[in-house]
Amino acid sequence: MIPIRLHIRKDLTLLYQLTKANIKLQNENSILGVLWYILGPLFLFAIILFVFSQRLGSNVNHYPLYLLMGIVTWNFFVTGSSRCMTVLSGNAALLKSLPIKIEILLISAVLYTFITHVFELIMFGLFMYWYQVTPGYIALYFIVLFIGFIFTLGVGFFLSSLYVLMRDVEQIWSVLTRAWWFATPIFYVPTPGGRGEYISQFNPLYYMVHLPRELLIYHRIPPISDFAVFTAFALITFVIGYSIFNRNRVHFIERL
Repeated sequence: MIPIRLHIRKDLTLLYQLTKANIKLQNENSILGVLWYILGPLFLFAIILFVFSQRLGSNVNHYPLYLLMGIVTWNFFVTGSSRCMTVLSGNAALLKSLPIKIEILLISAVLYTFITHVFELIMFGLFMYWYQVTPGYIALYFIVLFIGFIFTLGVGFFLSSLYVLMRDVEQIWSVLTRAWWFATPIFYVPTPGGRGEYISQFNPLYYMVHLPRELLIYHRIPPISDFAVFTAFALITFVIGYSIFNRNRVHFIERL
């Protein structure tokens, strides 16, 4: 039991140090610092709200909040998975010099993204206060957020293992996420019974943005099937992603 506890303590210490170093590195020599965590999504929010609010949001209750939750949730997923993709190559010297668990680097990448996401959620909370909307079912929301963390990490494991072997993955992922953005109801509402609603059933990011909106903005508890489907997506993605990552780890050091 003692060796296991020591290993866990060492891993957690390393995870803390890596995450802390990421935060320091990202804000080094930056005038605005942590404000950049919210300026990007806020700028995108302002543009979409200005362009589409009358056309797409006129029939949506609390459309600004609907839109902002979609943007910050999307931002968490894309940023976290993209950081995982390049984290091994970005820490090649560390991996070649120290015998560390490489999984910790990916967990640290998503954890750092989660910390930046907290600033986005604070911004979202201020918007809720501005629009006089009280957040509902916060505890259930954090469960959804944890499931989203697992899903993002699973995608990150998959991407990082491919990126080490083939650098083209970064460009491919960029194209895929652009298409995925439009396939996910970030700034629009799927037409009931339409093609968009049908496609959304097979889109894990639909559940990742839909569940928080229902819980926090509209004070509605979605059907248990929605939670079950999203959880299944997250677990399956994590198992497949980590399996591919684990199978290819023997080639990582020589390819970095």
